[in-house]
Amino acid sequence: MDKFLEWSDLDLHKTTGKENLRCPNCDDVRTNKKDKSLKINHNNGMGKCFYCEVLTFREDDKNDFKAITYDLPIQTWVNYTNIPDGFIKALEDRKIKQFAIKDLGVTVEKYYQPKLQKEVNNLVFNYFERDKVVSKKYRGAGKSFTQSAGTKNIFYNINSVIGQDEVYIVEGEFDVLAMWSHGVKNCISVPNGANDNDDYWLNSESYLKEVKKFIIAVDNDEKGNILKDKIAQRLGRYRCEYIEWQTGKDANDCLIKGTLENELKDKKRFPVNGTFTVEDLYDDILDLHKQGLPKTIKVDNDCFKGGENDKDFNDIFSLMRGHVCTVTGIPSHGKSNFTEWYGLNLANDNDLKLSFFSPEHSPMALHQTNFIQKAIGKPFFGNVEGIDRVTEKDIERYKEWANEKIYLTGSDNGKTPDWKWLLEKFEEQMYSFGVDVFFVDAFNKVKLGGGNKKDEIDAVLTDLTSFATRNNVVIVLVAHPTKMQKNEQGLYSPPTLYDVSGSSDFRNQTHDGFCIYRYFDTPEQKGYSRFFNLKTKMSFQGEIGAHFDFEYDVPTGRYYAKGTDVPRFDLTRPREGEQVEMQIKAMTINNDFDNEVSTIENTDIPF
Repeated sequence: MDKFLEWSDLDLHKTTGKENLRCPNCDDVRTNKKDKSLKINHNNGMGKCFYCEVLTFREDDKNDFKAITYDLPIQTWVNYTNIPDGFIKALEDRKIKQFAIKDLGVTVEKYYQPKLQKEVNNLVFNYFERDKVVSKKYRGAGKSFTQSAGTKNIFYNINSVIGQDEVYIVEGEFDVLAMWSHGVKNCISVPNGANDNDDYWLNSESYLKEVKKFIIAVDNDEKGNILKDKIAQRLGRYRCEYIEWQTGKDANDCLIKGTLENELKDKKRFPVNGTFTVEDLYDDILDLHKQGLPKTIKVDNDCFKGGENDKDFNDIFSLMRGHVCTVTGIPSHGKSNFTEWYGLNLANDNDLKLSFFSPEHSPMALHQTNFIQKAIGKPFFGNVEGIDRVTEKDIERYKEWANEKIYLTGSDNGKTPDWKWLLEKFEEQMYSFGVDVFFVDAFNKVKLGGGNKKDEIDAVLTDLTSFATRNNVVIVLVAHPTKMQKNEQGLYSPPTLYDVSGSSDFRNQTHDGFCIYRYFDTPEQKGYSRFFNLKTKMSFQGEIGAHFDFEYDVPTGRYYAKGTDVPRFDLTRPREGEQVEMQIKAMTINNDFDNEVSTIENTDIPF
């Protein structure tokens, strides 16, 4: 297990920045007395000796996590680190070395497993943060598992990150043990398998923010590939590489087969650096050859299909990662309302996370009521047109659905933000929350520089398109048109991207764009809204100039294909035929069981 030095005992010469010291823990046994192997980072209050691997933490940082409302498991793990022979033999069958088990503080304990409905022997992965056990995961027989309740969710083996420029990320504790057994110690694991949750990223942020390179080495299966993309999305593809396991599903498989060393040599880069060889793009080229054109981001429900339209919505418009999309329309024609409904469906149908910067929609709680009635399919403030309002249970269900899906961005201290601030906020949200699509409503609510307005807008659009491409995200800009002139019929014509106020670059620079235009009720016909595809960068994204007609449901704020029934489905409920993924059930720590090693038999080995 990790060893620790008291920060107050160190002979420090600085209070900020970084410095190197001779390590008091191993200096007596070192032959090279000039080697300052203890690396101190005053910025985050952490230090590590790269000879004896002792750790040190500044006292004010050491206890930061105690201020957060997490429970701590009992800290008596040191009393039962001896592993029974049967467990050791099973671990060695997986080529896990005993020193790895000891170094990482793996234990065996009797503990109640809900799946088995009895107390059994468990292999226990103790999650250490600095010098504390902050969480425990119990693995029992028959692939049963549970974890400590109310404890801190964090990457497994997070202490190994300290002082490292390069870190491996895998998808399970056994893979960390496998890597450690192979001599790779700078390796952490996501705590919940292929589930990507905000909390463990937030809890690990201070450890990861100074790492220069990440090698993503999660399982080579469908869920693992999705997780790989989400991790790269959070960390930034520019500082990530990845490994596609060829001879096994994961690191432990490859260790068992004796191929881990060669597999670790075959790192691949995400295509973000700006200069690419054919080798860099080879896998993508083969994917295009085998699977055809890239997939675009589409919606998948009946609101966007058919009716009186000649084509489905997806036939005329779709989005792509790495693109900036401009939305325009005459004031009060519904461009913001439609864009929010479109965004909710994109999130629900494609497992995306959305961030909205919408200073025109304030206060934020009131803005959320718009999302709630759209998502639930009921009016929020009262019964409307015979439709009952949302209930408190509906709101609770929406909270569970939207809590890691919909994020609202507000300015600091009520000040008008500039684009530099907003892009920094986007980057922060990418890491902390894994946001995929950013909405800015409206463009003119973000402060430009003091130069020529057109030049400033052009520079911002250049920055936005670069940001979207570099980070593989979508940015949606809601932008008002210039003052429009009425036509011969006394109506305003639908604006184009060239009509957006400030610059023609809204047409020239952004990849995609659309307009929402409202036809009001007349004695002859009921009003409706028309969606115009103003631009799609790639021909396979849609059909420029094509349109799709929607009707509007006043009680819910939803749009649905003209000529179809009013939609009453609930986005927060699973669709028919969908399965709800079960979460690991967390159990409270049982302090009453006997922890003596002598009482643990070599039975019920869990792997």
